[in-house]
Amino acid sequence: MAFKKFSSLMLLVCFVSHDLAAAEFKVAVRAHQGVENARQMWQPSINVLNKAIPQHRFILVPVVSLSEITERAGRGDFDFVLTNPSSFVELEQRYEAKALMTLNNKRANSAQSRFGSVIFTHVRNKDILNINDLKGKKLMAVSALAFGGWRVAWLEMLEHGFNPADELEALLFSQSKTQAEVVYAVRDGKADAGVVRTDQLERMEADAEIDMRYFRIINNKDEQSFPFFLSTRLFPEWCFAAMKSVPDLLSQRVTTSLSLIKPDSSAAQQGKYIGWIPALDYTPVRDLMQQLKVGSYASQ
Repeated sequence: MAFKKFSSLMLLVCFVSHDLAAAEFKVAVRAHQGVENARQMWQPSINVLNKAIPQHRFILVPVVSLSEITERAGRGDFDFVLTNPSSFVELEQRYEAKALMTLNNKRANSAQSRFGSVIFTHVRNKDILNINDLKGKKLMAVSALAFGGWRVAWLEMLEHGFNPADELEALLFSQSKTQAEVVYAVRDGKADAGVVRTDQLERMEADAEIDMRYFRIINNKDEQSFPFFLSTRLFPEWCFAAMKSVPDLLSQRVTTSLSLIKPDSSAAQQGKYIGWIPALDYTPVRDLMQQLKVGSYASQ
């Protein structure tokens, strides 16, 4: 009888310990503008989850490097993640991450759930008018893993018959992994052309950091209902995803909580977004990665 009581007690302790461990969930966020900026932007959104689902504790984990997000996902270091489209697809392919919501960004007081790349040059480069004019030039992008800051533009170039690996004088990546460094490099003549995500140039001009009269957009497209300079097709915005280990019921509660965030809330205002929408179809992102043979498709 004593042994049975002891066994029951130990079983109860194990259940309680497991429940306590499961009550804490880490949310990784791509901190592409630095850890402190990520905390300021995203902690209010995490606070929403903590308030809406009080029996659990959600902890913000800013991660600067895209490669680190992939590595840490493999170690099981976090339970949810907010990251760029190709980073999400990488986690989906390798670790069965599941898309829950797509970010509905606030850009120039408009709601934008899709984005792309802008390829641009300085107006002094009068011989660069289209993509093929980049032959023999120096092009700067954000990083090899950047989505809007490189991969989307890379695919666009290939579809125009221009292979940057063979035809550029040099492909440069920003040391700081920031969009602004790319823009300043083109402005200052350190690169002949650059690639950034859509709306980056407009935001920098609004902040009086650049004057768009001195820049030329290459392969400019007129996309209906998209109010920013654009050189490529559009792809779904950042994805909020759950890792495989997260129970479906909790994923549903997180999804519901995010969907209720209003544009005038602290979470949306600090995060500079309108809200969250049901996850868009990330198939175009998978297709892009397959065509470029990057990420989990690199060996195919």
